[in-house]
Amino acid sequence: MVLIDPISTGPAPDAPRLALPRAPAVPYAALDRLSELRGQAAQDLQLFRFLAHAPQACLILMASGAGLLIWQSLSAGSAGLQNEFLWALPVLACVAAMTGLHIRSYAQGAARMPVHKAAVQLRRLLFYTGAAWGAGAFLLMPDLPAPALAVAFAAVPSLGLSLLLGDQKGATAFTAPVTLAAASAASLWARPSGLWAAAAILAMGLLSFSIPMLQREISARRDLLPAARTV
Repeated sequence: MVLIDPISTGPAPDAPRLALPRAPAVPYAALDRLSELRGQAAQDLQLFRFLAHAPQACLILMASGAGLLIWQSLSAGSAGLQNEFLWALPVLACVAAMTGLHIRSYAQGAARMPVHKAAVQLRRLLFYTGAAWGAGAFLLMPDLPAPALAVAFAAVPSLGLSLLLGDQKGATAFTAPVTLAAASAASLWARPSGLWAAAAILAMGLLSFSIPMLQREISARRDLLPAARTV
């Protein structure tokens, strides 16, 4: 038995040391990956919303076209029936193509088309629809009774689709050919009404182009507010 002198000034015997658990390493690479996945998920959600609004876009096009044709028939009678048919047929074909794409990519339950591929095809169809709609500027606008109706020919569908779709590329694909064709057709009118109509059409086209950017900026600021409140 070992006796320890209580008044001894020598070094104390070594006490057993307990092994402390090592702190786990912080997975910085995984945390960086989480931010990338969050951005990818937000982009996929935006594309899903873009595809989901395709039927409403078709309704806007059909309602705008029907209103224009009714106004045209009431003002000009059946004189421009051939031009109306030549304009309405490709527009309806593009509307049918967008409806079929929506069924294959969004509404169908099994074996759906990839969202990125479907978004590219929908933007392509919007460009074809805009080209078909813009071609009507040279077929119908010479017989329109007022410059205001010519401006509405380009502005109503462009603004409606830009507000609805919220996709910059999709809005540009439709708005660009419609605005350029309608402004070109209006500039061929007698001055000064033709130049005023062309300027108004270009202004409405610029507004339609800017709407998705404003929507994206407002959405980004709205997402930053909850994060700022938690800090």
